[in-house]
Amino acid sequence: MADVPSYYPQGPHLPFGQAVAVGLGAGAIGVAAMTATNKLEQLVTGRPNSYVPAYTTGNLFGISHGRTPDGLNHLHHWGMGLITAPVRAVMAYNGFTGPYASFIFMALRLTADEVLEYNNGTTPPPWTLPILDQTVDLLHKFVFAFVSGYVCDRTIQGVRYFGRDY
Repeated sequence: MADVPSYYPQGPHLPFGQAVAVGLGAGAIGVAAMTATNKLEQLVTGRPNSYVPAYTTGNLFGISHGRTPDGLNHLHHWGMGLITAPVRAVMAYNGFTGPYASFIFMALRLTADEVLEYNNGTTPPPWTLPILDQTVDLLHKFVFAFVSGYVCDRTIQGVRYFGRDY
């Protein structure tokens, strides 16, 4: 069977401002998916909650994280998702779509986290962390990036990952 050519979007279906707004919504959906897979992974592995996001947010804003680490964790994850996902929307708006674009976006999302965590004295460089911690972080950022990317690509460009639009 011959390869079928990839569907390349012909142009965005939305104005730029609406595309950025889609990015905000895609970020929220991506964080919800990431949170769900995080809890599922914790059930399977028995890994406890990580409070690195809470410590990072607390250090960044001068908030004591002692009494509300779960709330600060959620603030960090939702905040980072809503801040970074509009970038993925701009990528989709400009025709940079599909799994490859989401993979590149995953690197951006990881970089944003690591810069904040390292520069706030919360963690050492990520490559010095235990392999399990690195793997878990990559897994959850993968879920966030690909779910957010799918929502952006489908809404902004009409790209279907699981169907034929060619």
